[in-house]
Amino acid sequence: MRLAGNYYQRKKVLVIGLARSGLAVANLLTTQGARVTVTDEKSKRELIDNIKKLKKEVKTILGSQNSVRLKNLVPECDLVVISPGVPQENPLVEKARKLKIPVESEVEVAFNIASYQLDWKTLPSPPVVAVTGTNGKTTTCELIGAVLRRDKRRNVIVAGNIGTPLSGVVGRITKRTVLVLEISSFQLENVNSFHPYVAVVLNITPDHMDRHKTMGNYIQAKANIFKKQTGKDFCILNRDDSRCRILGRKAKSRVIFFSSKRTLGKGVFVKRGRIVSHLDSRLKVSSDRSELSVKDVKLPGPHNLENALVAITVGNIFGISKSNIKRALEAFPGIEHRLETVREIGGRRFINDSKGTNVDACKRALETFPAPIILIMGGYDKGSPYRPLANLIREKVTALILLGQAAPRIEKELIGLAPIYRVDGMREAVELSYSLSQPDSSILLSPACSSFDMYLDFEERGRDFKRWVREI
Repeated sequence: MRLAGNYYQRKKVLVIGLARSGLAVANLLTTQGARVTVTDEKSKRELIDNIKKLKKEVKTILGSQNSVRLKNLVPECDLVVISPGVPQENPLVEKARKLKIPVESEVEVAFNIASYQLDWKTLPSPPVVAVTGTNGKTTTCELIGAVLRRDKRRNVIVAGNIGTPLSGVVGRITKRTVLVLEISSFQLENVNSFHPYVAVVLNITPDHMDRHKTMGNYIQAKANIFKKQTGKDFCILNRDDSRCRILGRKAKSRVIFFSSKRTLGKGVFVKRGRIVSHLDSRLKVSSDRSELSVKDVKLPGPHNLENALVAITVGNIFGISKSNIKRALEAFPGIEHRLETVREIGGRRFINDSKGTNVDACKRALETFPAPIILIMGGYDKGSPYRPLANLIREKVTALILLGQAAPRIEKELIGLAPIYRVDGMREAVELSYSLSQPDSSILLSPACSSFDMYLDFEERGRDFKRWVREI
């Protein structure tokens, strides 16, 4: 729906979850005149840093002991806003739905407020590039941002699931802004008006089955990224991913496929080491004579070539010259916690891939580096099978070090493929990996699991890994 005027003014809103997204959206709604209450199962002591950042008008109900008070509050609300980590089965969410009270994601609320403030409804499409997919979202968003910043007329903001919530940047958006948003399946579960000019689905492999329960639910959540698009918009999809190909039939927007493996009649693809763009003649693609090559992509791994193809496609849509795209690709340094080389010691390379929180990400990491690899895996089990890693572990891994809640299940599924060691924490994992290694080994942290059993998030886990690597 298109919101008329300041829709949220004087609305009574319950925000569930006081992590980054909940904090940002609660403060943003308060600036719109909403009467906001935030709740979280964690205690005041655990959330004290975020509580200090809340605007004084925001009320809080914290800790599980307030369940009766919350149940009585829900019927009085005009809107419930949920943070990405809050499941659909949350009792407060279920109660709101039963009472037909709207339930929206933080992204939906922030998009609606930005649309109203900047009068996006008068534009053919909002200046938003939204990226989802099982793997590669963060790297692709940063690459897109680097490409678009080559046009100095634009103010490019990269936000969303990438670290700074959309709600936290609404105040920085101007008429010159292009938003590049990383959007997770959790955020897409509760969107209605969200409408990007360019929607990207990088890939879809099993992930978050503990949350979505079925692949059908997971795919539908991803497909919500383009459900409000029109024929004036663009949808970029991976031609090499069968699930993405099927999604192309559902999109109402102009679909552009990319491929690192085959020549396409229309799309962006690799041919004999060159990156070729065959696009709709209506697109004003830069006519400069520069050529783009696979060698221009400095990030390691075939998956990063796919990420680069998406950034090139977005650059084409926005009219960025090939020479500027080339400069952006060559200069891009990569991102922290994603195939990040931490240190080399005596020919042994330590690699931090803490952001590899699912099996497919771990698989891509193993494909990137040559044998011998010592692999550190484990964390909070998300419900996907680990057996798809079997061939790569058999071929490349000389030792498999397991930690965290998922360790017993991983060992059960992968036993016999490589020597397996169980450890209690990251320090022991790093020290053991070094003692088992030899010159030319890659010591790879690629957990294939979430971090929530031992750490606040994948960033804290990655920092802990780097800390102990530097202690060697």
